[in-house]
Amino acid sequence: MTTLTFTTAEQRLAELAERARAELDMLSFATKPWVIPREHDGEKIPDVVIIGAGQSGLVAGHALKRRGVTNILVLDSNPEGHEGVWETYARNYEIRSPKEIMGSDLGLPSLTIQSFFTAKHGAEAWSQIKRVPRLDWMDYLRWYRRIADLPIVNDVRIVDIDYDATGVTLTSDAGKTYRARLAILATGMDGGGSWNTPAIISDNLPSDRYNHACDIYDETRLKGFDVGVLGAGAAAFDTSVAALDAGAKSVSMFMRRPELPMLDLAREMEHGGGLDHGSELSDTTKWALSRLMSGLSQSPAEHHFLKACNHPNFRMYLGAPWDRVGMDGDKIKVTTPKGDFAFDHVFAGTGVAVDMARRPELAKIAAKAALWRDRFTPPADDPAPGRLNFPYLNRHYQFTERDPGSAPGIDRIFAFNALASLSMGGMSAVSISSHRYGVPRLASAVTGFLFREQEDQIIPTLRAYNTPGIVLTDRIREMLGMPVPAQQRVG
Repeated sequence: MTTLTFTTAEQRLAELAERARAELDMLSFATKPWVIPREHDGEKIPDVVIIGAGQSGLVAGHALKRRGVTNILVLDSNPEGHEGVWETYARNYEIRSPKEIMGSDLGLPSLTIQSFFTAKHGAEAWSQIKRVPRLDWMDYLRWYRRIADLPIVNDVRIVDIDYDATGVTLTSDAGKTYRARLAILATGMDGGGSWNTPAIISDNLPSDRYNHACDIYDETRLKGFDVGVLGAGAAAFDTSVAALDAGAKSVSMFMRRPELPMLDLAREMEHGGGLDHGSELSDTTKWALSRLMSGLSQSPAEHHFLKACNHPNFRMYLGAPWDRVGMDGDKIKVTTPKGDFAFDHVFAGTGVAVDMARRPELAKIAAKAALWRDRFTPPADDPAPGRLNFPYLNRHYQFTERDPGSAPGIDRIFAFNALASLSMGGMSAVSISSHRYGVPRLASAVTGFLFREQEDQIIPTLRAYNTPGIVLTDRIREMLGMPVPAQQRVG
């Protein structure tokens, strides 16, 4: 007779954490600290500071730790346990990546989202889902943070990033400075610019009558409202569903293009070639990929698309850009080629503008870093001035000088955020799917930089090493004709 043992999810997760730590111990070869410390103004400084403790910052920090770079510091502007987008402005019920996604696990089965979700909900629950629920993903990241055990400081907002030939200086809004040898920007989708609200909305409406789809707001106030949404991307559908679920009277979505794309090109590029070698493509191909995969060349997320369409008070208008927007009494009047509409509140589901000029903390980088406009002439049929504002990074996420010799130390800063997507060949570093190949590339670049920088100390350090591999007994010393050390006597 078989005896069944019933355990709680908390117990199963604790057991999984214990197993993950044991696996990490099994794979501890070449993880010992090796970076020779450096000082600034008489104080030891971190070798690497990571700005952002969301999914990218956590995984990058863990990967560095697994390569023996332990003198790091991770800073995040949010309170502990609320890093990233998942419980701030994200409203999608599920993350957009398929549930088989991997990369944060660093190759350990016990660190995968599948192992976590199965421990929390059971194997049957895992078999029933196509994508991981958003709140479960956030819980996974909290659990992952405990396993990675990184030095993280929350509630720190960096407002200035400076650099020189020997390091990077970060300043917080509280006036505290952090000096480090290298810095990694793991600041997500808007960390390289800002959410883009078209001027036709912001210039013509009171600020309390509109939001960007990625703003933080209380959707319950939309109850009974007629809501208009400009754009038909993933965030636009997320906002539409959130408004409908909150009891909006109606939600109307508008898009400029005459057809809604139904191809998921990003998923099609998620293979070992595209994810691992996108950075090696020619600039011409990178530009063409960015054009193809940007905006609505990608289909909306299936779950919220279908959920929105199942609401009887949801409408979509294709080929209907907003020509005029303004107040008409207490209503927002929107004029389109498909007619005039009246709303109580409108949302801009119009994505993010990647432009370092929009981020004050990036001003000193933007002043000297090479941009795509400095290195590439776009084809006549795709001038895309916005994309020309992307930084022209090398293959290792590092900023490069606009003019040789003009910005020593700028390569000490790594852009592991939205700024990297064009230079990396179509895959944004903030995408969960990019981590499997992107994080090892980033970690190799960082460790290579640190190792090369201490090249002149390798031989002296080895010559000073004096810990014998074998401890000789007195008998063996006598057998070898070696002197036997005098015994220390007490008393």
